Amino acid sequence: MNWLNIVIGSVFCLASAFAAKAQLVEKVADLTFTTNTFGEGIGGYVPLDRFSQSGSNLWFTTSKGGRVGFGTISRFDLVTREVVEVASLDDETGKDPEGSIFVIGNEGYFTTSSGGTGARGTISKIDLTTGAVSNLFSFPPAAGNLIGATPRGGFTRIGDELWTTTSSGGTSNRGTVVKFNLTNGVTSMVTTFDGPTIGGQPYENFLQIGNDYYYTTLSGGSNFATTANIVDYTLPDETLRSTTNNLPIGGGILGRMTLDESQNPTFNQVLNLRGGFEQLCGSLPIAVGTNSIYFTTIGAAATPGALIRYDIDTGFWTNVFVFATNAPLASAYGRQPGYNGLTEWQNELYFMTRQGGANNMGIIAKFNIVSNTVVKLADFTGVGTNSLGNASGSFNSGTIVEEQDRFYLYYPVTRGGAKAQTGDSTGLGTIVRVVLPAPPIQLRVQPEQENLRLSWSGGYAPFTVETADALSGSWSNVVSNVTNRFLVLSNLTQQAFFRIKGQD
Repeated sequence: MNWLNIVIGSVFCLASAFAAKAQLVEKVADLTFTTNTFGEGIGGYVPLDRFSQSGSNLWFTTSKGGRVGFGTISRFDLVTREVVEVASLDDETGKDPEGSIFVIGNEGYFTTSSGGTGARGTISKIDLTTGAVSNLFSFPPAAGNLIGATPRGGFTRIGDELWTTTSSGGTSNRGTVVKFNLTNGVTSMVTTFDGPTIGGQPYENFLQIGNDYYYTTLSGGSNFATTANIVDYTLPDETLRSTTNNLPIGGGILGRMTLDESQNPTFNQVLNLRGGFEQLCGSLPIAVGTNSIYFTTIGAAATPGALIRYDIDTGFWTNVFVFATNAPLASAYGRQPGYNGLTEWQNELYFMTRQGGANNMGIIAKFNIVSNTVVKLADFTGVGTNSLGNASGSFNSGTIVEEQDRFYLYYPVTRGGAKAQTGDSTGLGTIVRVVLPAPPIQLRVQPEQENLRLSWSGGYAPFTVETADALSGSWSNVVSNVTNRFLVLSNLTQQAFFRIKGQD
């Protein structure tokens, strides 16, 4: 329950201990795929990144499905609870998208990891109303490919430009930073990743904190790993995409791009990831407060990932949680979270793992920042009518969505669920949501002539307002089943305490 206590003439919060209640994780949709009489595919499946909300729709890319099997732009309608394929991708618009959709007004911008005229990926745009898709830029073929290739993440907007990374291409073939100008439509390279200094093979875009933009890379830095460390971390149905030709690739870095007054960037390495649990990062970092950055790593087979905190003011970093191969620990806490990002809600970080859990298909879990503990919320269970899905191959982060005055965390899940193609036992994917705890109740007290107006934010309706003569006294109801967030009290003749209670 959410409680807030007040006394006339002063306002204060009373902390109360309540038993923790298990959070519900539920499947809201199964992804589907069929073919028509012409053999054309209908429906998208294998989603690889987070939702982007626009109105009552959660937009996302799928890496497979659609008319010719190259992926789709789809949406989940929060009102009808239906999954709708809006556009089918092809070789011209780009195929195999792995990133999220960046929404600006009525348009959604996205990257594809292959396809286009150079067969190395595209920057594309969809009209969210008509479903028309336009190719804005095709990354060139491998020969002389200095601008980059194989973009895998979404965009970060800086002024009138959309910035992203590529995971290959450039002068060292370790990827680049590119930007697309929304005014003139020009795509240009900002820098090339070199490996040891500013990292290599980035999979995501940037986290903005003030004038600084933080990023992670899968490889690079001076703590060398070999490509054998990442053989097991590709999608189930693709071959290793490493472009390093079996050279030492490093364990990855946390980097920072700083822009001066003229928007000229400088790139620096702020954390050189060491081997073992802390190596290889394919997720976007997140900020918690004004000083801490958190991100997950993939690790190696015997050391399957960690959760890292970096403190900006001191430059120090801490491994706050490690994921183990030990069967009981892997079942309880999962393993290999490193391609999946974190989502913060009330001082807890929610995430998915690719492996571990009761079925070794991954879990949904949360990390408490205060206690440094992980709690498993649900096991993924593979293919089946009631299955939540299978997180193998995922790159997903959660998206916080408000529905009917309550908050939920939505995930597209890469595999599993009720639907599977003939000969495919891994499933097409699902959409699941986590019921989030109510925000704390925040109260405002305003005298209105001889009355007292109580108004509050947070909590979940319906609310109950109770009163007592003293905190140690007995409480009695003033009013129950309040569905709004205010109450006007009259005929107050003496000091009284009030308590507001919301629902779980």
